[in-house]
Amino acid sequence: MSRLVLHERNHPYVVKVGDQELHLCACGLSKNKPYCDGSHKKTLDEKGDTYMYDEQGNRVKLTSFYKMD
Repeated sequence: MSRLVLHERNHPYVVKVGDQELHLCACGLSKNKPYCDGSHKKTLDEKGDTYMYDEQGNRVKLTSFYKMD
């Protein structure tokens, strides 16, 4: 079943465990979930629009088909 998962953060969550820091993916693009692999860096220039990323990591801007007032 397909579903849309929105990720609204373009940097990882940092969790401290003892003397270690874990960086957990919050953008949804990491290939090493739940850990961050740096994939969020490609989202840093997104400005208020909505995008999706395909399997190859290519970004596609989503547009609404509904009339906006």
